[in-house]
Amino acid sequence: MKSSKLFLKLKKDMQNYKSKIRHSEGSSNEKNDSITYIMSKYNLENFNEIMNSLFEGPDVEIGEEDLKDFQDRIDYYFSLYAPEDEEFKEFIKAISIYLTFIVKKPLHPPGIVFSNGKRVYKTDNAYYCTGKSIFIKDKLSLCKYCVCR
Repeated sequence: MKSSKLFLKLKKDMQNYKSKIRHSEGSSNEKNDSITYIMSKYNLENFNEIMNSLFEGPDVEIGEEDLKDFQDRIDYYFSLYAPEDEEFKEFIKAISIYLTFIVKKPLHPPGIVFSNGKRVYKTDNAYYCTGKSIFIKDKLSLCKYCVCR
């Protein structure tokens, strides 16, 4: 599938979430460093980016097997941590596909610090994750597809 076609499909699928998205999580002056808050904010930013942009960039072929494997990995993760939340899983799946296959951004926002002290950061034009060498060993890890080095 061409990346332009995948982007249009994601954008169409995301229409279903427009009325369900909360655009503000508390006061803008509120300092919240929780991973949940940071990830929610990153997901909202990427949702808005999908909804408010047109496809840009090289229109490359995305391997169907890679896309299927990536989706299966997200399904596996949700089967462990949120098996009852199908709608949220599909939302996160769409955001993650966008990040991985369309805009080539990390699955976690640069600046995030995980509970074990590992972090994601950007230097020049490259993304790095100090935990990737550890996390990639997890069963069906999404790190396999993450742009971070």
